[in-house]
Amino acid sequence: MRNAAFVLILLLFMAAAPVVAQETATTTALDSASAAAQVTVTEKTIDPAVLMKGDRATVTVTITNNGAESVPISRVFLSDSDISIPEGSYDSVGSIGAGNSMTFTFTVRADVPDGIYYPRFSVNFRNAPSLRDYIPVKVESTELDVSLVTRPDTFSVGNKETIVLRVGNPRENTINGIYIVPQGEGVEVEQSGSFIGRLQPDQSANVSFDITPQESANLTFHVTYRNGFNTHVLDRVLPVVISDDKKAAQPVVSNIVMTSSGDVYTVTGDVTNAGLKVANSVIITTGAPATPVEPNRIYVVGSLDPDDFSSFEVNFRAGDVASIPLLIQYKDEDGNSFEHTTQVTINRTSSSEEERGFPVAIVAVLVVAALVIAGVIVYSWKKKA
Repeated sequence: MRNAAFVLILLLFMAAAPVVAQETATTTALDSASAAAQVTVTEKTIDPAVLMKGDRATVTVTITNNGAESVPISRVFLSDSDISIPEGSYDSVGSIGAGNSMTFTFTVRADVPDGIYYPRFSVNFRNAPSLRDYIPVKVESTELDVSLVTRPDTFSVGNKETIVLRVGNPRENTINGIYIVPQGEGVEVEQSGSFIGRLQPDQSANVSFDITPQESANLTFHVTYRNGFNTHVLDRVLPVVISDDKKAAQPVVSNIVMTSSGDVYTVTGDVTNAGLKVANSVIITTGAPATPVEPNRIYVVGSLDPDDFSSFEVNFRAGDVASIPLLIQYKDEDGNSFEHTTQVTINRTSSSEEERGFPVAIVAVLVVAALVIAGVIVYSWKKKA
């Protein structure tokens, strides 16, 4: 009897053990799920905030255990069917303690068309359902805007001009490291480059370059900038076409008078600046075949403002020629030299001959006057007699 009772008790115990074990496992699973539910995503960032096509970005996700128990984690990963994620999994994590946080960093690459994508962030717990969240990744490929603010109407050889560029950021995120380098054959640029640095969304900055063209050419502005740690290059081309400067100084010679004394000729006249810019260091002389001589080999006028004029006088000798060139030399505000030529016809009547003819005429007039006066006197005497 005692053996039978023992066997019965043993059989009853064996029958109850699975039920107890099942209840214990269920309780443990519920406790694990409850603990895992206290783990949440508390922060998620992407840098740069908006990508251009082909850019890479860093995605950072922070999770926090808000509960009172440690929660074991088997795996953490980021996945997406469109966005490329080269290393998107943490396969050995461990447990996140009560009140603690963990941060996970992933690199994504946007080899996709413009749009918004949602990679999935997953945390796999050992004894509980997974935690999932989605990270919005925006791809928008609008570039910087580079426009010309100031440029001359025309370019002329050797004449320095100032070009002003405006660089604007139409993007939704900050752009860094903006640097502009001008380059062009046949165009001299005083500045080798200009650094702007950072531009916030909807901000703009102006930069200026002083250029001196020697020939017609294309001047290219290479604009380099960074979107996050992604480098981009943008080119803007300015055609530099050589033509006459519409505002340049224009010396015009007028009221020319030529006289001579022996073999030395003297030219006098007026020089007027008919242009819209100042003519600096204006000098006047004669060119071959004439030979400048003293006292006025070169006549220095100085500066001539627009619509201003000055008289001049130069001396020269010349052989058997019909005309000689009158040279007007001047400089612009940048020190570039210019020369204007006016042909002057030589007057072969000498001043000495004119001077010799002048007394003969006077003598003739005096003789006639004397004869008239004498006749009047004689007539008066006869009338009295």
